[in-house]
Amino acid sequence: MHRQPKDPAASALLEQAAAHGVNVATVAELRRYGARCAPFVDALVGAVRDTTSPQLLEDLAAVLAAPWARDAAFQPLAERYRSAPNSPPSLKAALAQALGVLADERSTAALMEFAAARKHGNSRAELVSALGRLNGDGVLELLVDLLRDPGVGGHALSALRVYVERTRDSIDPLLVKPFHSDGRAWVRRDAKELLHLLDTLP
Repeated sequence: MHRQPKDPAASALLEQAAAHGVNVATVAELRRYGARCAPFVDALVGAVRDTTSPQLLEDLAAVLAAPWARDAAFQPLAERYRSAPNSPPSLKAALAQALGVLADERSTAALMEFAAARKHGNSRAELVSALGRLNGDGVLELLVDLLRDPGVGGHALSALRVYVERTRDSIDPLLVKPFHSDGRAWVRRDAKELLHLLDTLP
C-alpha cells in the first residue's frame, strides 16, 4: 500500500497519476516517469499555480523540468519564480533550474528579466547559464554586464563562452582576464577557454 501524503493537493495529483497508470507514493517520484506524466500535465501545472506549499512547489518544479512539459509549464513556473521568496533557497533554486531547462527562444526576455534582477539572489545562476544558448536582442550585453555581478559573475563568464562559441560574436578580452585569478577552478578554466576562443575570432 502506497504511503499517501498529508497535503490534499499532493494527494489529488497522485490520484491523477494513478488514473494514468503512474503509481507512486510522492509527487517527487513522478520525476522518474518523465513523459509518462504528459497526459496529466494540466493537473501538475494547475498545482504549480495554486499550491501554498513550498515543498510541493519545489517537487513540481523538479518534475516539470523536462522538454515534454515546456509549453505548458514555463509560464506558470516563471510566475512563481518572480514572486517566490529567497528563503528557503532550495525552492528558488528548484524553480530557476526548471526554467533553465525549459527555456527556449520564446522565453529569452523572461530569463533576461530575472537574471538582471539582483533581488532574486544567487538562484539566478541557472538562468544566467541558460542565456548562453539563447538568442535575443541584448543577451550579449547583459551577460557582459553580469560579469561585474558578484552573485553570478562566474556563471555569466561560462555563458559567454558558450554564446561566443555559438555566435562568433566578440567581447573585450580585458573583461575576462580578472577571472584568471578566481578562486573557483571551473571559472579559471572557462576564462582560459574563452580567451583562447576570442583569439581565434577575426
